[in-house]
Amino acid sequence: MPINEFPFKAVLWDMDGTLIDSEPIWIGEERRIMESLGATWNDEDALYCIGGPMARVDAYMRSKLPEKRREEFGEYALTKILLESMAERLKQKVAFAPGAKALIEQMNKAKIPMALVTASNRAIMEGALASIGKHYFRTTISDNDVEKSKPDPQGYQLAANRIGVPIEDCLIIEDSITGATAAIASGAYLLGVTHSGPLPMDEKVCHVENLIDLELSGIVELFQPLLVKN
Repeated sequence: MPINEFPFKAVLWDMDGTLIDSEPIWIGEERRIMESLGATWNDEDALYCIGGPMARVDAYMRSKLPEKRREEFGEYALTKILLESMAERLKQKVAFAPGAKALIEQMNKAKIPMALVTASNRAIMEGALASIGKHYFRTTISDNDVEKSKPDPQGYQLAANRIGVPIEDCLIIEDSITGATAAIASGAYLLGVTHSGPLPMDEKVCHVENLIDLELSGIVELFQPLLVKN
């Protein structure tokens, strides 16, 4: 599909869970760290932490520690351990999320401007990009680049500004409640990927269960009724 037939001026990708299949790695590292400290970590704990931001994750991790160990770790001490571990893991190899590689290749071939916007820090992001490649993106935004991370829309708005397109003409692809909230607040259109559970709805939002076999023409078809309204 030529770029002049695609209705969005840029596509802004979330990273963890949307573009890369990193959430099992996050869950595994969280569990390993917490169990090494005498805490339990189950699927509900992991689900609570998906999408960040790190301040919330850090406070939650400390709350799960055995009471006698909580004073050993100051603010952000646990997430510092987690982030350093994740940065090393992602450098080794991380897979694309199901369907994401084929879709981003279509967008790249169509010369659609793209950005990567993540609530993870730059070391985590650079580790992932070492695996999947930086060449897809005009710009990349990490937690280090903004004053407020998701669910604040600042990261997405900054990405659109750097590319040089109005945020209202961008499509954001997200898979977490935190990220979807940021996307909706930004003023962009949102393609929500619901493989991890329900996401917020709004007048500029469409949902898909996953990105498998999703074509650019399919995205246009999904959003056509909303584009006509807006």
